[in-house]
Order: sequence, then C-alpha cells, then structure tokens
Amino acid sequence: MKRYLHLLTVCAVFLALTALTGQAGAVSSDVPSESELIVAGSEIACGVDPTVYPAADYLLNMGAGEILFKAGADGIIRPSLAKEAVQLDEHSWEIRLRPEAVFWSGAPVTAEAVVASLMRSKALDMKANPHLKGMTFSAADENTVRVVTDAANVDITENLSSSQLVIHNTAAPYSYDGAESADYTGMYRIVSFEPSRRMVFEKNENYWGTKPEIQRVVHEQIGDSDARVMAALSGQYHVVMDIDRTAYKQFTENAASHIVMVPGAQTMTVYLNTEKSALSDERVRRALSWGLDRRELILLGMEGLSEPVTTWLGANPAYADIKNAFFDSYDPEKAAALLDEAGWRLEADGYRYRNGAQLAMTVRSFRNDKALGEAVQIQWRRLGVNVSVRHGDYSLMSDAYKTGDWDGAIEGWGTFGNVLGLLNTQYGANGTANYGRYRDARVDDLLARLAAAGSREERGKIARELSLHIAEKSPAVYICPRPQITAVSNKLRGFVPHFRQFENVVNANLRIVE
Repeated sequence: MKRYLHLLTVCAVFLALTALTGQAGAVSSDVPSESELIVAGSEIACGVDPTVYPAADYLLNMGAGEILFKAGADGIIRPSLAKEAVQLDEHSWEIRLRPEAVFWSGAPVTAEAVVASLMRSKALDMKANPHLKGMTFSAADENTVRVVTDAANVDITENLSSSQLVIHNTAAPYSYDGAESADYTGMYRIVSFEPSRRMVFEKNENYWGTKPEIQRVVHEQIGDSDARVMAALSGQYHVVMDIDRTAYKQFTENAASHIVMVPGAQTMTVYLNTEKSALSDERVRRALSWGLDRRELILLGMEGLSEPVTTWLGANPAYADIKNAFFDSYDPEKAAALLDEAGWRLEADGYRYRNGAQLAMTVRSFRNDKALGEAVQIQWRRLGVNVSVRHGDYSLMSDAYKTGDWDGAIEGWGTFGNVLGLLNTQYGANGTANYGRYRDARVDDLLARLAAAGSREERGKIARELSLHIAEKSPAVYICPRPQITAVSNKLRGFVPHFRQFENVVNANLRIVE
C-alpha cells in the first residue's frame, strides 16, 4: 500500500512538471529551442518594483536589472552600469556613467536619473536604506554623479554593489505596478508576468553592453522541492535554483544536468526575539548557543554540505579568521548550568520551568530550511526547551516579525558588502532587520566608531571587535554558511558559479548546445 501511494505521489509530481514544461513550450512556440533559456526556482519576483523585496534580486538575476557596481565571482567589485568611480578626497567621489547606457524605453541613463533611482530606493526599501546611509548624491553633470560621505574614506563601490540598488527610471509614467510600467537597463526586458508562476524576458536590442546570444529567458516558479529536482533531472530546464540539500546525490550520474555548489556569503542564523521575557536574559541566549551541536545540525539539516560558523561575519571570506571565535564546541553541560543559573529548572516531564511558566519557543523557518528547523528543535528539546517549528513562505515570517508571534527565526542574510551598513541593519538600535529589538550600548558605541573609521584597516579591526562582542552577547545563534545548490543543464555553456548565485545566473555569454 505504501509503495502504491508513493507511486501515486511521483506520478502527480510528474504530471505537474509536464504541465509546467508544456506551459513553457507554449510561451516559446515561435522561438527556436536553442534561443530560449528556461530557469526555475522556488519562487520568482513578487512584482516588478525593485523597492519591494525580493524583486530586485530576481530582476538582477535574470539580466533585467543592473546595479552601478557588481562583485565578481572572485569577490572583487568592478564597475557595471557605472563606468568608473574616482575618489576626489576623503569625503568626495565621482561616479562616471556610461554615456551609451539607456533604459528599455530609450531614455538615457543620466546622473539625475541615477540619483532619483537611488533616492527612491532609499525612501521605500528598508533593505536598501543602510547601503545609502551617510551619503549625499547629486548630479555634477549629465554623466557624473557626485557623492559626499559623512565618514572618511568610505568605499562607495562596496555600498553601491548591493542587489537592492537596481537602477530604474523613476520618471512618469513608470510606476512599477505592472510589467508594462517598468523601465530598467538590463540585457533582457520583461514581456509578460504571471505572479507566483512565470516571468518571460526577451533580448533588449537597445542594450548598451554585450548583447546576449540567447533570445528569450523564461523564469518559472516551482514551489515543490521534489518537482524542482525532477525538473532538473529531466533536462527540460537549463538552470534550476534552490535544489534541496537532500537531493544532492541524485545528480551524481545524471546525464541531463549537474550540480554547481558554492558556499554563500550568508550566515545561517537563528535570530532571537529579545523582547520576549526568557530571551531578554543573556544567560538563556548563551545557553541556546552552547546547546547546539552545529556539526550534527549541518549533517541533519544540510546533508553535511557546510562547515560551522559561530560569528555573524564569519561567512564573509574577509572575516574567516573569526568564524569560530565563540561557542567553538558543543557543550550541553555548560548550557544546562546557564539555564539553571537563570532560574529555569528541569522538571520530570523533561522541560524547564520558572515560577510555573514553561520555557517554550516558536521557531520560524522558510524555503529549504524545514529540516534545519526540525534539527534545531530536537537539540533544544534535549536542553528542556519546548520548541515548536512553523514552516512556510517568507510572507508568514514577515507577518510574524510585525506581530511578535515568534521567538526564533531561521534566516541567512548576506554578509558581503558594506560592513557598517550590514552590522547596523542587523544589530543597531534602529536597524531595519533588528527584528528582535536587541539593544546594547557597546554595540551602538562600536557602530559609531566604525562609522568614523578613516581607513579600511581600521574598519576591519572595529568590525571584528563588534562581531565578537555580538557573538558573546548572543542576540542570535549562528550555525554555518548557507550552501547554494543549483542544477545546471549539461547543454548550457557559460554558466558562472558565484558566491551570490541568487543574483548571478544569467549572463551575456550563456549559450545552449546540443
């Protein structure tokens, strides 16, 4: 009976996949197959407005959007839509734009247009705001943006390489409430959009840079992880992102596609809601960190495809020297002692209580992190913490942040880029991603010192000190870098593995061969 039910499940997934590929074929019936790239992922852009997360990531990933500067696969930031950046003095820079660059509409990419785009992102996007903080932008001339920074010797190319800062035309009539009202600069332009299903892009014949060989790109959403794996194994998709870690070994001898895996500069983290009574106690937070066996978590929740990290910046290659500076071992005895000290006593039912209240937590997870959340649940229950896991899409997690209906949340934020902006966003008193409302006077002092630092070396030193202090105080529990697993068709040439793969799938050199 179980075997019969399993067969029915596989058949259902296969029929769903057949429907998906049939739909993709319908879109491209008038285009030769070798001129169409078909990409799938767990989700697609929620809309076409780059200020509404995560639209900018996906528009950049599909070659529709562009940013001024971009990190290469080697981690070096180079000009992209910008031509160059020149530092004039400690506080002043000039960004020189490419005079040949135009928007999809044909409007020139002027300094005024770039400034307007950045200011719209700053005003509307909480994830973009930190990268622009402390900088003033103005148009020096038609093709030159002047930037003045509050702090000395800020590397503005690092700030402006954020995927949230996609340059877009803010002039009327572009409102970004639909595909027809969007105006970007990328090599592909949107021709159709079905929310939560599919976006279709065609080559932008007015593109300023190297024009792509592939005529059309189809980006489809396949929410079911098993269906994504089947899509990749079938060979009917050229790139399938968000491959579940449990499926990694299925591609070992697959003739249609292979796995590309690069450690992401993202630290998988259990963020803690320090506004909750139990979690406001540093001893409880530290106990939760000592009470995680990270190697077991990586084995159970990530198929062994990563390595432990115990500081937030540890996933950034530039800060690898501090990646395991705290909580470098699994120590349940120390964790138990800290919980005892905080007044949480282990009772006969296996859970801890204080003044009659049980030590209970609700941990949120999304996308591919269900298994990781369940592994965390098992380990913390060994400590006597009654953990429940709620898994769903990111909108549920966002709602929980607003309502406070969470104690822990598993996310993997990027750690590459403007370190001041990143740390301030995560841990500053008014940080836009400080959902747990963590407050620490020393953190605020170190952030102020980091903002005033006059050199890259000084910034690095203060960032390390700040990261170590945060790790010790444990407003979050750090686990490991998130492995990025992408299935790539054996017919596709020119694919570039990247530590930020989520924004680096499509490039102009991609081609499909038989």
